[in-house]
Amino acid sequence: MNVETCFGIAFLVGLAVGIVLVIHGTIAKNRWGVNLHRVECPSCGVVMGPVRMPNSREQALWGGYTCPACRSELDKWGRRVARPA
Repeated sequence: MNVETCFGIAFLVGLAVGIVLVIHGTIAKNRWGVNLHRVECPSCGVVMGPVRMPNSREQALWGGYTCPACRSELDKWGRRVARPA
């Protein structure tokens, strides 16, 4: 087996693992998943806008919102995120 074939196989295996992570994350609603639905704040009921403006590095990397009304931090699924003090 030459180097190009090994690289191609490694690339396809990595791609398959990534697809499995995204599918599992969407079903389990963890940080690897994709949420295509609108998010509502659990505290005040405000619906988040369609364009997300991250306020932290974690929100930029994994998705999430800061409620404009009550300033609650939410993950991409609309669950409140507890920040350590």
